[in-house]
Amino acid sequence: MKNIVYLLTFSIILLGCGSKQIPDWTNASFNQLENYKKNYLSGNEHRAELYFNKTLDDIKKSGDLEILARAYLTQYAVHVAVIEAFDDGEYLRIDALQPVLQNRNFYSFLKGSFDTVDKRLLPQQYDGFLRAFRKGKIEDIAYEISRIEDPLSKLIAVGLLVQKNTYDEGILKIAVDTASHNGWKRALLVYLDKLHSFYEMKKETQKAANIEQKIQLIKK
Repeated sequence: MKNIVYLLTFSIILLGCGSKQIPDWTNASFNQLENYKKNYLSGNEHRAELYFNKTLDDIKKSGDLEILARAYLTQYAVHVAVIEAFDDGEYLRIDALQPVLQNRNFYSFLKGSFDTVDKRLLPQQYDGFLRAFRKGKIEDIAYEISRIEDPLSKLIAVGLLVQKNTYDEGILKIAVDTASHNGWKRALLVYLDKLHSFYEMKKETQKAANIEQKIQLIKK
């Protein structure tokens, strides 16, 4: 996920000798997008929306559609991280006008179309995850997710697995621990609820009851 954010803010900047000034809008859009992610994952949806709209405003100052598309992809990725559907209309409008292969590839990844994803164009942190998924061993998938350093990328990987109904207790616990460590209450409750349902499905009533109590305590 970090790769996408860095591309968002720095892909149009020419780095080199001299004293070229970095445009103000790039720093502003980066900061606004980071604030959007943190607030959305923490459950501050109204504040998150304000930050995302500011991100769009800053990017539109440049008129760069490639960067604008990446902003929308970042928004979609955050929704995937908390197992939510997303409206891809804005991205598809941009893609129809100015298609970018790397953006299309990440879009396919977020849609769960792994068969069409070119891992060479995917942010590097997902390489092991995608490779393990294609081999189909759940323990290997869990291991590769645990190795992802970026916490949001971990949740994105787990969110995609949940959508595909390809997960176990260990994978859900990775998401719970990641959300808890980062103070992302919205994400934490989403994955605790999913873990609760998992235990109920497995008829592990005591574990399910314990998770339900934890959820109620957090919600208070």
